[in-house]
Amino acid sequence: MKNFLRVFASLAVFAVLVGSASPARAESAETYLKAKQAQLAALVTQSGPESDKKLTATFDEVLDYDALAKDSLGDNWEKLKPEERKQFQELLTTLVQRAYTKNIRDTLAYDITFKGEQDAARGKLVRTVAKHKTDQRKEPIAIDYLAHEVGGKWRVLDIVTEGSSLVGNYKSQFKRIIDKSNFSGLIEKMKLKVAEK
Repeated sequence: MKNFLRVFASLAVFAVLVGSASPARAESAETYLKAKQAQLAALVTQSGPESDKKLTATFDEVLDYDALAKDSLGDNWEKLKPEERKQFQELLTTLVQRAYTKNIRDTLAYDITFKGEQDAARGKLVRTVAKHKTDQRKEPIAIDYLAHEVGGKWRVLDIVTEGSSLVGNYKSQFKRIIDKSNFSGLIEKMKLKVAEK
């Protein structure tokens, strides 16, 4: 369970997800996310340029990169120049997609049950429970998705695993790096992480 929580609650410094809600929407946030999670789970089991392209496209449909970048930097976002914001978001997008791919691969050993959605301060909170398929000794893990609606489609805004917010974790980690090494130090660390592959 500890390893699983580390995947969802502390994906190095760089992992993530995002999205705003409309009461008139025919499709619920839960229905949308359930379908997209199934697509992603199928795609990560495949390999090749075409499947990689489809995986990236599906991530683009699930994640709100603009909100993720802004929320994860907090007050520091307003201090950045447009070109700095663009550079940060491009690096973050690559790292988020990579980390989310790892997340999904790790959850292939689990059955994910969707438990409905409820109103939240920023959209809808979609609740899920992950149970290991073969090892009944492993305790079920609560994984909740905060989603909002952007351009008529749901987007994930945060993931809360056993009460631990991904965006909250990233925000505190990014702030520590910026306080110690300035924004340029954060960018260098992100570049190194991207280069690792």
